[in-house]
Amino acid sequence: MGYIHHLLLALVFSSFACHSAPPIEADNAEGFQEGPPLGHGSGKADDFADWPAYAALPVDADLDSPFQALFAPDDPVNTLERTLIAEVQAARLADPLQYQEGANPYRIRYAVYNLRNAKIVDDLANAADAGVDVQILIHHAQLDAEKTWNTADETLVARGFELVPDHRQLNATTRITADMIGMKTSGLMHMKARIYETPDRRRLLSGSLNPGDNAVANEETLHLINEATIIDRYVDAYEALLEGNGFKNVWNSEAAVNVLFTPVGSGPRASTQILRWVEEEQEQILLMVFSLRDVRAPGVVDSLVQILAKKVAAGIPVYAITDRKQSDGVDANGQPMYWNDSTEDRLRAAGVPVYEATNSASPYTAMHHKVAVLGKSRIRVITDAANWTKAGLGSDSVRAKNVESVLFIDSEQLDNNRTGRRYLAQWLKVLKRYAGQSVVDGEESAGPVIDALMSRADWPTQDVSFSSVVSHTQWGDVVYATGGRAELGNWGTDHNGAPMMTDADNFPTWWTPSAVALPLGLSFEWKLTIADRENATHRQWESGANRRHTAAPECLASSESLLLTASWR
Repeated sequence: MGYIHHLLLALVFSSFACHSAPPIEADNAEGFQEGPPLGHGSGKADDFADWPAYAALPVDADLDSPFQALFAPDDPVNTLERTLIAEVQAARLADPLQYQEGANPYRIRYAVYNLRNAKIVDDLANAADAGVDVQILIHHAQLDAEKTWNTADETLVARGFELVPDHRQLNATTRITADMIGMKTSGLMHMKARIYETPDRRRLLSGSLNPGDNAVANEETLHLINEATIIDRYVDAYEALLEGNGFKNVWNSEAAVNVLFTPVGSGPRASTQILRWVEEEQEQILLMVFSLRDVRAPGVVDSLVQILAKKVAAGIPVYAITDRKQSDGVDANGQPMYWNDSTEDRLRAAGVPVYEATNSASPYTAMHHKVAVLGKSRIRVITDAANWTKAGLGSDSVRAKNVESVLFIDSEQLDNNRTGRRYLAQWLKVLKRYAGQSVVDGEESAGPVIDALMSRADWPTQDVSFSSVVSHTQWGDVVYATGGRAELGNWGTDHNGAPMMTDADNFPTWWTPSAVALPLGLSFEWKLTIADRENATHRQWESGANRRHTAAPECLASSESLLLTASWR
């Protein structure tokens, strides 16, 4: 990445990358009212500098692979977004040419439900000042002056942005010149797509994550997409939305990744494809969906609940995680909402364990994923912005109201299951965070569920490698990564652990010549030990607490192996 990457690090900021954090989250679905920004630390809404979402990108971050999946609150999602804005800005500043409006090849286009992160708002304004063509489509209600916590429109107008509160007032000229446009659609304008363009490159961000302030604390997805065909689909959807046209959905059965939009103008429906993928699955079905309803779709006889009931009867593991405010039908203050939905009760009656998550960081936080992880040998993932509701997906007889996007990922074809394994490990992590809350509902705690899943045949593994600087070793010593697993020696009771090696050029850096295969998603502990060169049974243990990690692919990495580095304590 060179110059642009270093400029970015100056424009963004540094900290540690891609690590775990406590649970938290926020947003809106039908009837769920998003509230004021979440105070943190000193009480300032943007005081999240110590959160993983704002950490530095990994030094070897791969921003150019076709597809990368990140998760809030664990990964540097905000830093990535700001990095892509700064990348376009840096490229524009390096180009001395002037462009007429509408012909500028340096473009940033947002189609998002809301925009509340002050740093991102400033970054977008700065990019516009630098000559980047910035345009934002946003749900019109977020421009309501009575929502005093939403200040992006006032800030951007003060920085020179042309605001059109209702997209139906646009004409051929203002569709080009307008910088911030309120989308007055039949339901929510609920996409979360960001398109970044220069003459040499296009990138896309999309997922469940709004560019909000407290959204970085939520359970969310954010995808970095460089695959040209998928970017084309989002660009087409953006332009159709801007021009008031229906979405033209296209499905390519040979592609590793497909995207479908709602409400559909032509082509296949997202709801139909969701139910077909769930119907086809024969290994396991793991859901984590913010607003989970009994989806019905054209061309599919059974509803979601009926399909899952048949899967359970066939002995296929099925588990669901959902947001308790949505499943119980209460608002941010605990008051009943207008819906009376019993999907979670019907699923439990069918034998599906349902974990109802309460993200207690504030009254306005939630478990906000919209995800299905299907299979384990061939992992397919359904994800992105759409809630699994009638408003979000429609039904067998009613069109959807909300503007949404749904990604369908055949991870085996895409990247040898790497993205699927990241999603599968994240599902386990979310289960661990919230499962204890559903013990009162009769559900098992996380431990037995994870043990049962991992004990089934063909559970995927994660290669783990170790590297360490151990300065006081001597030639003939052997350093080991020793831990509480058979693969790591069971703390030395079975064997010394995973042996590490060094050589004259790299001493005193030691590394494992062969990776250790651990069950995917496993939380494990380990330490470094040294076996004496004269007495291999005599071990020296490093001091301090056990090191703790999860066996899962690293965020924004291109390597299949998880590399754990440490210095002897």
